[in-house]
Amino acid sequence: MPGRLSLYVLLACLTMVASPADCGERSALGPIALSSIESDTGLLDRSEFLVETGAGMSLDAALRSHGWELATKATFKRGLTEAQIWMHFAVLNDSDEARKIVVTHDIMRLTDFTAYAVFEDGQTERADYDPMLPYVDRPLAYAGPAAALTVPAGERAEVVVRFGNSHPIPIHLNLRLWSESGFDRHTVANTAFFVFWIGCLATAACFWFLYGLFMRQARMIVYAVYMTGVACTYVIFSGVGLQLLFPGNSWFQHLGFNWAMFLLTGSAFEFARRHLDIERLHPRHNQVLRVAVAFYAIATVLAFPTKLPTAETALTYFSLISMPLYITWLSWTAWRRDGLRYASWMVVGWGSVSLSSLVIICVSAEFIPFLSVSHIFVARLTFVGMVFESLLLSASLAQWLRGQEVRRVAAEHAASRDALTGLLNRRGFDNQVLHLKQGGLWPGKLWLALIDLDGFKNINDTFSHGAGDSVLTHLAALLRREFRANDVTARFGGEEFVLLFEAESDAAARSVAERVRQRFADTPTRYEGAMIAHTLSAGLVRVAAGPNRDEATLIAMADTALYEAKRAGRNRVRAYSDIPDVGPQDGQGDAINPEPAPLNAPPALDAVIVRS
Repeated sequence: MPGRLSLYVLLACLTMVASPADCGERSALGPIALSSIESDTGLLDRSEFLVETGAGMSLDAALRSHGWELATKATFKRGLTEAQIWMHFAVLNDSDEARKIVVTHDIMRLTDFTAYAVFEDGQTERADYDPMLPYVDRPLAYAGPAAALTVPAGERAEVVVRFGNSHPIPIHLNLRLWSESGFDRHTVANTAFFVFWIGCLATAACFWFLYGLFMRQARMIVYAVYMTGVACTYVIFSGVGLQLLFPGNSWFQHLGFNWAMFLLTGSAFEFARRHLDIERLHPRHNQVLRVAVAFYAIATVLAFPTKLPTAETALTYFSLISMPLYITWLSWTAWRRDGLRYASWMVVGWGSVSLSSLVIICVSAEFIPFLSVSHIFVARLTFVGMVFESLLLSASLAQWLRGQEVRRVAAEHAASRDALTGLLNRRGFDNQVLHLKQGGLWPGKLWLALIDLDGFKNINDTFSHGAGDSVLTHLAALLRREFRANDVTARFGGEEFVLLFEAESDAAARSVAERVRQRFADTPTRYEGAMIAHTLSAGLVRVAAGPNRDEATLIAMADTALYEAKRAGRNRVRAYSDIPDVGPQDGQGDAINPEPAPLNAPPALDAVIVRS
């Protein structure tokens, strides 16, 4: 009887008996021919809706109501509400076989969703959607609200759908009507779409977590936690988790996705605090971020046992607005005022998320009535935007890492360079020698020359120490011009320089050293209008001639040769093999007497006096 009564009431409205004005508008809605639905169709301007005024309204009571309105773009969004919505439309199976239709809503977690089909013979078919039912037990392989109805061949059916939520959320009238084959294709495409984005997030999260773990960088680990939170939110919000991860478990349906939103919000704040160096640059904001991180960490933990969807949903919406806006502003400040160039990526990423979040609120609250899209559509775009935003944060991290590497290289360069001349210092020289040994280039055809400026103390005393510095930089520039990039030029301190270069023979090595000596003597240094004449002396030794080919011994041998050059009158080059007590070297550069300085060499102090 209830089914027949429903049919009678519906037919009465269609014939304008009950209410001519109301039912006349309803009768103008012709049935949707199922042959015209290849995939899906929207129901705006082809259906009517009713906002339930009392709790527990029955199908008959709904059909007898005079509150039905035409579902149009103007009435599309219903705003924040917990009221139940009824929608009605007619379908006609114009084929010679029974056809299955599927009605869906794009809000994935509606607590109520029921579809009725009232047929011409008075029979009623009902299909329910239970959001807490495990995925494997659902009549349709779909994570969101969906109901399937079968329309016999050649028959017309009046379809009525009741939907809503147990607590206030933004509601709209975006029902979709699907053919059976179109719905099957939709479920596959929908699952593939979300799995792709979730896979991108999960892969990136694993990479940054492992990289941060190995590099001992907390900000990378926090960033991985943030991306995990985004992925978890996507998994639950899209329903992919129900399909693929926990299809037989209803506990996750009851849990919801608010905990994941709290996790990603807290980790986003912590990442911004660390990545933008807020603790050092903005102590007050650092305190605000610490409190926010602690609050959302507690909210994440409490979300598991409490399950308070009303409070959690409100907090989620607040987080969705406040967090992107605040981080965007912090990123802008860090970029434009603090000079952190890598923060520009965060400005672009979080700025886009902030904009889309504001659009969600405006669409949900009907602040943009002319925009005929649902907040769920914008929310999905926002989540896709968050994936790209995560990639932009990866770019920001990569730029920060590059900056760290540049600073590390610069620090190593500065530690191995002489501040005045820019040549290698003793540490840099030792590193280069180690590199040559490890590369198999030691001793090879290498020669070592030790250079000392003649009368350098007189230059400082006569012209000032600034003039002495100019002479040193003048010699350094000369050495850079005369030697190749792979040769080693170093300042050992004071006026002493060490050179490592390749030469085919003793004559070639002497020629190189002589050329440097001659050009330095021929090009006086200009300082404050004065021309400062200067010369140098050099000691030369073949690397292969040293005992054990040790650089310290070679420097001592070159120093002995340099002492001989000073004693002979300065402004000259002496090879270690020229020293009478040592004897000549053979063609391969092996010394007959490879011992460095003779035992009767003058004391070090006398040597310094002679050099100056």
